[in-house]
Amino acid sequence: MRAAVHGFSSSGFAVAVAAAALVASLAGCTSAPDPPDQQSPTVQSTTAASATARAPRAFVGVLEKYSAETRARGATAVIIQLKSRLGEWSSAEGFRSLETQEPVQLTDQTHIGDITTTMVAVSVMKLVEEGKVQLDDPIQQYLPDFENIIKPPGPITIRSLLSHRSGMPDYWVSPIHIGDGPFTHEQRVSFVAGMPWTGGSGSLYGYSATNYSALALLVEKLQGKDIGAVIHDDNVVPLALQDTLMTGDEPGPQRMLHGYTRTETGELEDQALVPFHNGSPDTGMISTVPELNTYFAALQKGTLLTLQSVQEMHHPKYETFGLGLVRQYDECSNNDYFGHIGVVRGYAALALISADGSRQVAMAVAREPAPDPVGFEDWRSLEMAEAAVNALNLAC
Repeated sequence: MRAAVHGFSSSGFAVAVAAAALVASLAGCTSAPDPPDQQSPTVQSTTAASATARAPRAFVGVLEKYSAETRARGATAVIIQLKSRLGEWSSAEGFRSLETQEPVQLTDQTHIGDITTTMVAVSVMKLVEEGKVQLDDPIQQYLPDFENIIKPPGPITIRSLLSHRSGMPDYWVSPIHIGDGPFTHEQRVSFVAGMPWTGGSGSLYGYSATNYSALALLVEKLQGKDIGAVIHDDNVVPLALQDTLMTGDEPGPQRMLHGYTRTETGELEDQALVPFHNGSPDTGMISTVPELNTYFAALQKGTLLTLQSVQEMHHPKYETFGLGLVRQYDECSNNDYFGHIGVVRGYAALALISADGSRQVAMAVAREPAPDPVGFEDWRSLEMAEAAVNALNLAC
């Protein structure tokens, strides 16, 4: 059985984003029922079907193909919303939960993984705007105990942490068995205490979630509250977002998308709301596809930060990763898309926006149940980003 909702409407809006692939995964949770063996054809309302028929077919076709192929491989849900001057198109296919068999909805909440780091970066940039830190200050200047947790090769700047150019090892690939958590920021940093650095500030780009654990320590010390509360005040409240929150915060999500993995022995496991994410500055946030689009539109427009700070986040120019944002080439404008992609066990999410804010897309996938490996640039995430960028390039 298969459930689906599609829609297309004309509406004005601002902002769009581009992405690259960052991957993280965690240990299992509770068991869940197996996926249904049979799937019926997509169900579409008359209104949505007729509206979709009026849609520019090029970008719609790219996204429909991605959704269909991803579902055919076993993904339990795919949610997409694209906005451009040509109008708005959305799709929600699959099930919120295999246990309840409820059809997924466009506004269902989902784990957004590494997109959390963009929100942490915004909170750091607000500290910069307030004159409390400077990007080229060493983090040791504000956290004298930092070197008691980990032994860096020298001063580690805030800029290098934001841009993954600090040389700090990634706790995801630590030889220590991480387990289910939850963990403090100090614990996440300590996981790599015995691992070699690739250099100090100014190192070549190397994605490391540990950078954002260090930044969370900085933000919490200067703001006097936990990272979830800071993200809420800096990123959620200004936009009146209703369904974006840190995992573990109350009240919890009411319409949560469930993502699943399989153990090596084939047991199905539900990865929704596992404690590992609680308070995590690199995987902790929950949101919805529409609110991700709202968020990145506001960021690009200069609603959350000054436009000067947003431009700083886009740098270094010509590099894939800036300060909490990734970029990809925009064929329509000979410019770039900005945004992020997030992956955790059972889930993938993406938000992309064009530099001029005229085109944007957000996606959420409850991925096919598999024993997800820990790693970077997993092929399913790259495929998701490719489909998103191709669709945006056809929505000029």
